[in-house]
Amino acid sequence: MKRVTLVLILGIVFLLAGCGGGGSTSITTNPTQGNTTINFGDATNDQIIAFELLINSITLSGGSNPSVLPKPTEFEFVHAAGSLEPLSLVTVPSGTYTGATISVANPEVVVVNGGVPTKIPATLTSSTVTVTFTPAITIGAGATVLNFDLNLATSITLNGTSTAATVSPQFTATTSAVPNNNNENEDEEHGEVEDLRGTITNVSSPKFTIQPSQTAQAVTFTTNASTQFKDGITSFSQLTNGMIVSVDAVTQSDGTLLATKVESETETAFGEELEGVISAVTGNPATQITVSTQRAASTTNSPNTPTLGTSVTVSISTGTKFSVKSKKLTGTLPAFNASNIGKGQRVEVDSEIQSSSSTTAPGDKIKLTEQALTGTISALSGNNFTLTVSSTSAFASLTGATTVAVQSQSGTEIRSVTLANGGTVRVRGLLFFNGTSYTLVAARITPPE
Repeated sequence: MKRVTLVLILGIVFLLAGCGGGGSTSITTNPTQGNTTINFGDATNDQIIAFELLINSITLSGGSNPSVLPKPTEFEFVHAAGSLEPLSLVTVPSGTYTGATISVANPEVVVVNGGVPTKIPATLTSSTVTVTFTPAITIGAGATVLNFDLNLATSITLNGTSTAATVSPQFTATTSAVPNNNNENEDEEHGEVEDLRGTITNVSSPKFTIQPSQTAQAVTFTTNASTQFKDGITSFSQLTNGMIVSVDAVTQSDGTLLATKVESETETAFGEELEGVISAVTGNPATQITVSTQRAASTTNSPNTPTLGTSVTVSISTGTKFSVKSKKLTGTLPAFNASNIGKGQRVEVDSEIQSSSSTTAPGDKIKLTEQALTGTISALSGNNFTLTVSSTSAFASLTGATTVAVQSQSGTEIRSVTLANGGTVRVRGLLFFNGTSYTLVAARITPPE
């Protein structure tokens, strides 16, 4: 199963986009004080290729019952399987809080029918979800992280032909403290932000501000001498308004964000980017791919920016730059290029010029990004194994493959699970295709829920 986590920094609150619905959940935590990061996550339904909700409001229970979402915000959950991502930055009054109420609307579900990504009608059973904090949490001067995980497997029910869905989101929640040493190696549950993409709206050294496509408001980062600048930019001075960037960061003890890496997604102020799963490949080497959109953004908020589930034809030329994106995986990786690209891979496409259509885009940069697959272990050797996925999963429906070779490396995190033949696990990492078979280089291996 797949998890997406909402990060809320209370005191200064950093919220990850979450979902809601007709469910309730509890959070088990020790009383904590300080700025609190709230993370939303989800446990995967492997038949779903994209799931989006409109989050209308998030209100804490306690004190003055503060609202922590400045405006309604849409969030797509499947792309964030097994990771965390921010949504909002607000100030929360000190006090004791017993829970939260999340108001949601407009569920959108994309499945794979007959090998084709298809958006299906989705009905929400309730517009609110109640989250209970047991015991209550106390917000004071330090930084704290609240992690909300949406269980997508139990939150969405498909009919027998996968042509309609009923949505009733269910959450579990945990909490942890942000380290005082601003450790770059901290994980998402403790305040790390990984690969947050957005358009730069303000630059004032040593800080810059971006507007991500799926956050309620702009996010400000500070930089220092250790901040790395990559992929077309080498220093802070090259950051300009309108540029789309990807940022890795850590939460500091006062709740502010320190950028550890800033990467250029577009090098012009007229670009666009989209993320999604490849549903078709033309040519060998590939001359174009079709991507089912999970998220998209443009520097000018173009009306041609593709929406959830839109199939976009991406052209590939000799000038297309191929790369892989993972903070944790740094060892030798299989090839990813026009000759080694396949259905089912999750990619980010960056274009320097905006397309005149929402269904086409030039592939100036194509980056392989992390995704999650759930299945059963066999042929275990050390921490490497064969993962057998469900024949009804979106991956199998797209690719025709039900087995994936899983490789671990020094950066692979194995959390809360003992690897054994016959066991079921969720693997998040980079999925490679060599023309005949798939290899998933694992960044994180966890239980399926």
